[in-house]
Amino acid sequence: VLIMSVILGIAALALQPQGIVMPDQPRAQSQGVAVPDQPRAPSRTELDATGAANEWLALVDAGRWEESWRATGASFRALNTVQAWTDASGQARVPLGAVVTRNAVEHQQVNAPPHGYEMVKFETRFANRARAIETVTLEREGQAWKVVGYRID
Repeated sequence: VLIMSVILGIAALALQPQGIVMPDQPRAQSQGVAVPDQPRAPSRTELDATGAANEWLALVDAGRWEESWRATGASFRALNTVQAWTDASGQARVPLGAVVTRNAVEHQQVNAPPHGYEMVKFETRFANRARAIETVTLEREGQAWKVVGYRID
């Protein structure tokens, strides 16, 4: 009985959870050491949507209001005339001045009818505003991403 108790005790110690590493966890994490997250490579969709957003923002940055309006998606144009877009841009975007820096900081897929949207957020520094977040919402039309929403916070 004594020998059997010793064997069971050793087996119980060997199976303690702190000694087990789960297949999806690096060993350092199981020992209480923080392991930084590895950056994820952007998907083709994220790259394409971000590229389309940057191209459209270049038109806005240049004050090419009619051209930027024409480059938007059908749903944007259905809700906004060229004149309304020009007036709103003159009030909201022009006072910020030239872009000093702009970096994409977040990409989000929004599941909404009919086919969902892609939202790209940029942290932007303008000549007259130290920090702003620009959100560009895009929708797939045919083979191209088209801007259907723009917001500056």
